[in-house]
Amino acid sequence: MPKLMVETILNQIEGIESIEEIVVGGIGEPSIHPQIIEVLKRLKPYKVSLTTNGVSLTAPIREAIVEHVDQLVISIDGLAQNFYEIRGIHLETVLEQVRLINELKKSKLNDSLQLIFQMVLSETNKEDVFGIIDLASKYGVSQLIISNILPVSLEDSALCLYALETNAYMNAYYNQIRTYAIGRGLAVRLSENRLKTERRCRFVDNDTLVINARGDIAPCYRFAHSGTEVVFGRLKTIQAHTFGNVLEAGLEKIWHSKAYTDYRHMVYNNHYPSCTDCDLVDGCDMVNDTYGDCYGNAPSCGDCLWVRNLVYCI
Repeated sequence: MPKLMVETILNQIEGIESIEEIVVGGIGEPSIHPQIIEVLKRLKPYKVSLTTNGVSLTAPIREAIVEHVDQLVISIDGLAQNFYEIRGIHLETVLEQVRLINELKKSKLNDSLQLIFQMVLSETNKEDVFGIIDLASKYGVSQLIISNILPVSLEDSALCLYALETNAYMNAYYNQIRTYAIGRGLAVRLSENRLKTERRCRFVDNDTLVINARGDIAPCYRFAHSGTEVVFGRLKTIQAHTFGNVLEAGLEKIWHSKAYTDYRHMVYNNHYPSCTDCDLVDGCDMVNDTYGDCYGNAPSCGDCLWVRNLVYCI
């Protein structure tokens, strides 16, 4: 994100009194941005969460985190071997960063920074959960967030542990995780392991928007970028959907625009089809992408795994 974009966004944020919380994160790694320290300083008046892989946290960045961030969410997707295969770096490198941050918190007598581990659970790393809980307990982490994998290819879909219907194995496994975490004083947040009726969009319910690196305003992470995903064995094209750009119109103007307001009303009231468990899903072409649904809505949220709490990000 270029400097002009960063300055524009920060200036617009500071002009809106109703903003309470900001998450600095996304698909990329925010700590490598050259203005990250300045950004965190400017966001001090708000509740700030920073997501990171924990690799690029220099001493000045660690200092800014301890002074200006409320929640530091660190991706830990496995123990030593799995972590290296996923990230291409050693787990100890990240754990050393956590240790240094804890030392800095102690030296500054600052207990306000909450450390959170976030894990994407799949067939390849499911046995690592208990070891990660042990690490979280050892390093003063207060919460472990466990989300399911959102596959982007048919090959990756074999790694999913969630199911359309009853999932007795994962129910039992989740109970083991909860019991183990409680015994070590760790809060754990688990995504669902099977499809349930309830649909709730955290982005809409919590009055949240997403600004991508181009300054486009999307309603959620899912529509911030184009790509593919696999929904219960079906390959789906995701088309980015945005409601404006911060360089062309202000945040407030875009938020209150008719198109964006109508979209939030549609999602909040569940005025869109439930494609995932529809009887006609196997013969419907509309589920192949997110361009529109059979109710006439565009974009289509009917197949979203986020609203089913199968996929979760802070």
